[in-house]
Amino acid sequence: MSDRVSVIMPCRDAGRFIDAALESVWRQERPVHEVVVVDCASSDDSAEVAGRHRAAGHPVRLVAAGPLTPAAARNVALTEAAGDLIAFLDADDLWPAGKLSRQLDRLSRAPHVDMVSGYVRYFETADGSGLEPAANSRTETIFHVHLGACIYRRETLDKLGGRFDEALLYGEDVDLMLRVREAAVPFTILRSVELFYRRHAASLMAADNPRQQADFRLATHKSILRRRAAGTLATPLRDFASFVEQA
Repeated sequence: MSDRVSVIMPCRDAGRFIDAALESVWRQERPVHEVVVVDCASSDDSAEVAGRHRAAGHPVRLVAAGPLTPAAARNVALTEAAGDLIAFLDADDLWPAGKLSRQLDRLSRAPHVDMVSGYVRYFETADGSGLEPAANSRTETIFHVHLGACIYRRETLDKLGGRFDEALLYGEDVDLMLRVREAAVPFTILRSVELFYRRHAASLMAADNPRQQADFRLATHKSILRRRAAGTLATPLRDFASFVEQA
């Protein structure tokens, strides 16, 4: 298996955070092939910050785009990505140290596994390095369907359609994970934190938008329609807990 990893990073007005997000990728023991930053018409210095990382010799590919939704921005990046492994990191989140080593090693030990995920630690304040939750930050550690905690074999994403559902402003990650489970994609969930998810007032999820619940319901409804068409609706999808690796 090649370890050529393309990291997908949608970005819009994340100038306060994108420097740390990129630094959290560069601190990994295993280098990535590229980080595809899709700048969605930012009005701040997001593109300039990403450009400084590229000028410093880091493998940043900066793609200028219009005011796209997260799903559409990820689709643009997937079209551009050259790696045979796909990972995700939003421009306001962080990768924990050792994430790539743990997940790539897990894929190498189990060639039949097509996706590796892990736990997510929500936080509000970073420490002095900017790369870790501060000791006094409110945190919560759970498993959730955040893309930033996952790494996929590219061929697996291609088999699932190769694109995110652009009808969804919210929940495109939920939709993808539903398709993963419907297709019985072999995956595993590590018992380690593989994403630091930043809670802040400017994030899309912090907005009081009625589309949040509507889009989550739509993603579930589309899953039901797919399973009904496939004749598998009567068979429950496996619970996420069953994918967590044993201690």
